[in-house]
Amino acid sequence: MFGRNKKVGLALSGGGARALSHIGVIKVLEELGVKIDVISGTSMGSIIGSFYSSGTCIEKLKDYVESLDWKSFLLFSDFSFVKSGGMINGRRVEEVLDRFLGDKCFEDCDIKFNCTAVDIISREEVILDSGLLKDAVRASISIPGFFSPVCLNNKVLVDGGIIEPLPTRSIKKLNPDIIIGSSIVFENQDRLKAFCDLGDKNNKKGDPVLKKSKPNVKRKVSSIPVNTILDISLNIMHREMILPYLGHADILIEPEVGDFGFMDFTKGKEMIARGVEAAEKMIPVLKKKLRLK
Repeated sequence: MFGRNKKVGLALSGGGARALSHIGVIKVLEELGVKIDVISGTSMGSIIGSFYSSGTCIEKLKDYVESLDWKSFLLFSDFSFVKSGGMINGRRVEEVLDRFLGDKCFEDCDIKFNCTAVDIISREEVILDSGLLKDAVRASISIPGFFSPVCLNNKVLVDGGIIEPLPTRSIKKLNPDIIIGSSIVFENQDRLKAFCDLGDKNNKKGDPVLKKSKPNVKRKVSSIPVNTILDISLNIMHREMILPYLGHADILIEPEVGDFGFMDFTKGKEMIARGVEAAEKMIPVLKKKLRLK
């Protein structure tokens, strides 16, 4: 084990449905015998982190995500253009949080936990570590424009990922001796090319169709689905924002889930498998740095 009194921290990034890969990462850590002492989560990572920290075993969480019950629930399908500041009705999300967290507080967690949000009034990051877990997590996942902000402790809170996409800074408040970061990798250029159809099929030189001289530019670009444009835009922002936080992790596990969409919640089984794959690749590093047998 990693020292008699050494604390291991796990930082879980955001990323919408693709953050379900964190479940696979935790599964491998458990199988290796890694004792996780503290967890910090951002956005979707706060959901996984809070469920696990508060006592939900990883197999139960995995089974639920892979179940017909989860798929029929359609977590992110409840669209409703309302005056409350978001285009997704948060009712179904809140039902899931209530199912797993109930009225548990941070103090009730088996593993010390915090999550991040951003106060849009002060424009500052807020580390949530007290009160009801479900309220804090609901704030942490409040993606601007998608979910309405959460009013909590005289603050108006939105998704913590807009400042800290991987909470390697926030987890330091819990005083870990070593930090494991689970940070999803979005990049997948093949997915974009499949929709953009880069390269004119009638031109052997393969000149990009996005050049101004091409008459079919408008048709090609307009054929890209809006969810793909959203995915790619979020990917670009995530890639640039996360760089300063990666270096704070002593061990970095990066599930590659770029071929899945931000809202592909029905593909949880496949994304969990990607988390397992990414963590297994890091087993030699984990064993060395954590002094595992």
